[in-house]
Amino acid sequence: MPVCRIYFFTYNRNYLIARSIQSLLAQTCKNWVCEVHNDLPGDSFPAEFISTLNDDRFVMKYHPVNLGGTGSFNLAFKGCEEKYATILEDDNWWEPTFLEEMIAIMDEKPELDIAWSNMRIWKEYANNQWEDTGKTVWPLNNDKAFNWPQPQHALGAIYSNGAMLYKGAKAPVYLIPGSTLFDAMEMTRERAFKHPVYLNSKILANFSVTSSTTRSKNKPWQWTACQAMQLSSFVAASGKPAETFADTLNYYRQQSPSPVANFFLANIYLLKNKTLYKYFTLHDWYLFSRWLVKTNFKLISFKKYLREQSAVYNFLLTHTRNRYRDNAS
Repeated sequence: MPVCRIYFFTYNRNYLIARSIQSLLAQTCKNWVCEVHNDLPGDSFPAEFISTLNDDRFVMKYHPVNLGGTGSFNLAFKGCEEKYATILEDDNWWEPTFLEEMIAIMDEKPELDIAWSNMRIWKEYANNQWEDTGKTVWPLNNDKAFNWPQPQHALGAIYSNGAMLYKGAKAPVYLIPGSTLFDAMEMTRERAFKHPVYLNSKILANFSVTSSTTRSKNKPWQWTACQAMQLSSFVAASGKPAETFADTLNYYRQQSPSPVANFFLANIYLLKNKTLYKYFTLHDWYLFSRWLVKTNFKLISFKKYLREQSAVYNFLLTHTRNRYRDNAS
């Protein structure tokens, strides 16, 4: 049996497929099977390309209807018989030893369910031109096991889809609500991960900042609402909301640009804890008022989206409580 199942996802970016798939074929670990998911019904190119490889390790999966980013990626967490699973996106690619080295780490650390590697960041320009930005997602030479909680959990995710390896048998626990905004997919799913999760800081994968993406662009209040839900669940599930709110606010207050508006919105619409307002400084209030004017904040749209995302918020609360309970035990 193959040791790893790769889930390859593509949508309307046929010019990128060859690069990603070639990076898979170049892996020093050859004992894998790959599910190829094309989320653009009627597009025959992905299947035709895979057929030219004459490699029975590839299994073509057809989507009769467009599932969207979240629906497609959930397919990678239905569970599999293989010991490990991973995701390869059409715009990302791996270094030749990605599978070999990440499997070795997981084998050596059986307590881990999730590990991921560092990624080099590339930027796309016109005519399929690419620039190595010289940047990486994480600092080099700083392998690290992350326990729960980390300040980064409050408003984001630590791991990266395109560079992770996870145990196939544990995958169904990581299914997220289908209504989850694609932009918030990683940070929502991470709340279901048992910690510690492990970072291999060696660059074994490549991340693309592409000119076309399925991530949202025209409805910023959706992303803001997702961050408010993320933060609220982080605070509410901690069992010590005042302390958690104050410590987290102090951590994020140091960032530029400051995300302090998320703390106001989280408390006004979700936490609804009047005692937490004492932790805001006058400068925080000033930044929030400026943010409201600058963004032309759509209150009605924001509140409507929060209501529509009740399943996501309940998911976040449930799994965040589980993470705090794991940490305490």
